[in-house]
Amino acid sequence: MNHYTAHLSTLLLERYQNAAARLQLPTAALPRPGQYLQAHDPADSLAALAVQLFAAGHMPPEAKGDTTELAVASPLPAGWQPGTQLRLRGPLGRGFNLPPNTRRLALAASGRNAARLLPLAAEADAVAVFCDEPLGELPSQFEIQPLAALPAGLAWADFIALDLPPAQIDELPRLLGIHERAPKTLRGQALVTPPMPCGGLAQCGVCSFATPRKARLACNQGPVFNLGDLLPAA
Repeated sequence: MNHYTAHLSTLLLERYQNAAARLQLPTAALPRPGQYLQAHDPADSLAALAVQLFAAGHMPPEAKGDTTELAVASPLPAGWQPGTQLRLRGPLGRGFNLPPNTRRLALAASGRNAARLLPLAAEADAVAVFCDEPLGELPSQFEIQPLAALPAGLAWADFIALDLPPAQIDELPRLLGIHERAPKTLRGQALVTPPMPCGGLAQCGVCSFATPRKARLACNQGPVFNLGDLLPAA
């Protein structure tokens, strides 16, 4: 089990940043897109549970010697301020795994913005973002579309990455514009993040959610799942 010390270097209050804060952390602690870190403030005696942190934004992490500055997504505890020392455990869980030949990447977020998917943009030549929530500034090569346009984007994309609330698993066929099951040509994964208080230590079941096939534990079986595992069986 890997434990690290980090500190909160900057709070990012401007929406254009596509992230909530930047952390200075050991390079060995960097999560892949979709993986998470469990973080807590040892000075906060009232914090009973760790916070799950995900990489965010399209800018790659900045290495500074043995440490790296990582942008992370919201929400963050209100008491965290620049300079707050944090204890980290991780990286945890299964992250995104894009095929090496991915050229055209579709990123789609439902019920939140696509900040946690944007780190994947560095792995493709062309990126389309399907989202109804406000996004910050992105380079001109990003194409921004409403979430309802996602079905039309499936034929264009080599791979699709989604950020999907657990309660919308049953809505996945509708979001993708398919009737029952995924076409064989569909390649993609989804980030599904119910509360994960134990971070896989106890398999407590709090992060369990239902799929058309069987229940899944987000903390260690995910939080990134193949789309085929979330859709009805063929």
